[in-house]
Amino acid sequence: MKRPELPERRGRGLWWNPWMMGIDRLQEEISRVFDDFASRFVPPVLGGGAVSVDVYRKDGNVIVEAEMPGIDPRDVDIKVYEDKVLLRAEKGASREVESEDVIRSERYYGKISRVISLPVEVIPEKAKAKFKNGLLTIAIPEKEPEEEGGYRINIETED
Repeated sequence: MKRPELPERRGRGLWWNPWMMGIDRLQEEISRVFDDFASRFVPPVLGGGAVSVDVYRKDGNVIVEAEMPGIDPRDVDIKVYEDKVLLRAEKGASREVESEDVIRSERYYGKISRVISLPVEVIPEKAKAKFKNGLLTIAIPEKEPEEEGGYRINIETED
């Protein structure tokens, strides 16, 4: 069976196809735009820190790259599922400053959480992660597509 050019994901009774992938991408883009817009008006105490990600396929793996500047890798929690990755982290303040001494504070400190949908099913237990210069890179092997289920039946003919 030929592997599709565009990634498909099946699971939980749903068929994932290029149309569904487009909807998924649109939803993520709307969330990102809203988060960017809202971050200008919502104080950091109320909002959650944003994590920018890139997701791509390379050499049979799904690669997730997440920008996490100023975060200690020991404060990052990663959970990989067959169809998504959950990132959680906590960014602590780099220095102690009394609130009355603050002139401007635009950086976010606190808990960060992000769920990243994956374009194909993966093998979670074989995932590997690296952290360098504030960039978290997760490589997760793609699950091989299984042959379609069902039973082949013979057709009887009358001769």
